Amino acid sequence: ELSQNLDWDFFTHPQAWLIPPAVAVLAVTHLQRDRLTAGVASSIRYAATLTIYVSSTADMIYAGLGNDLSGPILLIVLALIGVAAGLMLRIGPMLYLGSLFVFVGATAMVVHAGRSLDAVWPWWAFGITTGLLILGGLIAAERYRETLRGWRRRLASW
Repeated sequence: ELSQNLDWDFFTHPQAWLIPPAVAVLAVTHLQRDRLTAGVASSIRYAATLTIYVSSTADMIYAGLGNDLSGPILLIVLALIGVAAGLMLRIGPMLYLGSLFVFVGATAMVVHAGRSLDAVWPWWAFGITTGLLILGGLIAAERYRETLRGWRRRLASW
């Protein structure tokens, strides 16, 4: 039992306690999707997916942001799994939240790099790279506006 071991109590590793039930709720919601209204299913998916990502983020923060690299890596892996599942199963909340928490995990990795190197240049590199990616994304959005509108319509139908 996890509570018997002091290193695995709820407040030390919340993801060990919250991710399994959240995944079970996602699975049951997917299996019962025909019985649920679209709004209820979407709300359940958002809540369960947020539980997974927020518990992983809390676990990372409890371990000490910037002290351990395994937390951000686990968060990014979970978020990428969520993005892939969202694309394969056509579930918007998993896609949107997964994308957001990939950014949260990447930011935590920059915090770790800044602390372990005792330097600010990782923040400069992260900021400049993020700015260039946003600029490139805006240019691509303008260039492929009609294609993106089609994708947006398809995503809205999920």
